[in-house]
Amino acid sequence: MANSKTHAIVGGLSGLAVSVFDADDHERTAQNPILATAVGTFFGKLPDVLEPALRNPHHRQFCHSVTVLVALGYGLKKTYEWKPQDNIEGVLRCLMLCAGAGYISHLLLDATTPRSLPLFGKR
Repeated sequence: MANSKTHAIVGGLSGLAVSVFDADDHERTAQNPILATAVGTFFGKLPDVLEPALRNPHHRQFCHSVTVLVALGYGLKKTYEWKPQDNIEGVLRCLMLCAGAGYISHLLLDATTPRSLPLFGKR
């Protein structure tokens, strides 16, 4: 079962992977691997900040649900398709992709546990 450290590492690696693999010649300045790793790490731990697991084995509610996973996946697809008009939008796009990848990495790790993810919330 993934713990806080695992979620942080996988989230950070997810953010870094997005930064590296989304690099484009005209968007070079939008790619900052250190910032991408930090954002991925933060968002990789965010579901457990929103719904803490301390002394509550049934903490997986809406923020840990399949519904949120699907919504984030759709949001990431739309963000990936977004064509920024300037450098600030390029940075924002990259940060949004890193954040989404970090959060989704948390949900995917939790989905592999025996408790898995609820569809909408309480389980």
